[in-house]
Amino acid sequence: MDKIRNYRDPKITTPGDIPLSEAGKLQTHPAVIAAINAVASERRPARVLFQAPTGTECDHIVMALEEYIHFKDFEATEDGVYQWGADEIRI
Repeated sequence: MDKIRNYRDPKITTPGDIPLSEAGKLQTHPAVIAAINAVASERRPARVLFQAPTGTECDHIVMALEEYIHFKDFEATEDGVYQWGADEIRI
């Protein structure tokens, strides 16, 4: 059965995305960066979402992260904590 995604495949990149290779420098789990990239738009680019997401954008970032873990695009962490700079997402 094919995967039915609500968010774009994290392997697909677009201009303006934050490269996953910056995860260490940004102290952010790569799956969170991929989720931010998936939610970003031309009007609200990924780097803006990384710094100052709206509540709705945060909700979508968490849902994209959950999807990426579910589809095993990224390995789940043991404790369900995913670093986002000085913050974190718990799922």
